[in-house]
Amino acid sequence: MKQFTRSLPRAAALASVALLPQLCAQDAPAPKDWKTTLGLGLSLTGGNSETFNVNGNVLTVKEWGATGANILSFGADANYGTSTTTTVNDPGGPNQSLTDTDTTNVNNYGGFLSYDRLLTDRLYVGGRFSGRHDEIAGVDYRVAGTATIGYYLIKKQNLKLSVETGPGYVWEELVGTGYNDYATIRFADNFEWKFTEKSRLFQTFEFLPQIDKWSNYVMTAAVGVETQLYKDFSLVVVFRDWYRSQPASYVDTNPIIYREKNDYQLTCGVNYTFN
Repeated sequence: MKQFTRSLPRAAALASVALLPQLCAQDAPAPKDWKTTLGLGLSLTGGNSETFNVNGNVLTVKEWGATGANILSFGADANYGTSTTTTVNDPGGPNQSLTDTDTTNVNNYGGFLSYDRLLTDRLYVGGRFSGRHDEIAGVDYRVAGTATIGYYLIKKQNLKLSVETGPGYVWEELVGTGYNDYATIRFADNFEWKFTEKSRLFQTFEFLPQIDKWSNYVMTAAVGVETQLYKDFSLVVVFRDWYRSQPASYVDTNPIIYREKNDYQLTCGVNYTFN
């Protein structure tokens, strides 16, 4: 039984890829043209200390049907960073020497696949699968599959705000804590404000509690600003936050030492958008 439950995340991810496009095809022709955005950020420091940080992301969206009644989207991101510090061995002694130590301080990646269908101008339903790995936070994997019912509280050309909810299930493996799976209900919102012709402010939020134990939850949020630089290129600054109420622990600690509940990240990069 344990082996079966451990195989569910992979099965869920494969099912999302295989079934969602088929569901879309029942109501409209298969998507042809996609709007895709690729992003890349990089930072380096040198001298007495050296750091290297790189992040990348992709988002592709297709809307089709009457007034965009069907929306299929896929997104993924990855972040990696290292630091090098120098220490003195046997200071003042006969074996005095310098040692460089390399440390990985960022290593995470994740993605999502979702489909939404508008029932009215503001009300929509759909489904979503997402997954994430975070080495530093001790998340071997976390996969969530949820049904969605959403509503646009504001839907204007330059200002949009939607809220979503729906039941789902989470599978995860945490370092030191082990495997866990549970039923959840997802609460989320999506906000976008185009405050000039070339600039926009965006924000997302997601809350996934365990239904029978609400003190166990995952909460993620992001807020950012994007400004067009030249044609299809834009500059984007994003602040992201990941919060785990019951985080992973460090291996072989007694008493158990848990990792930080909160991880956050501020990135700056360049996006390229094409059809």
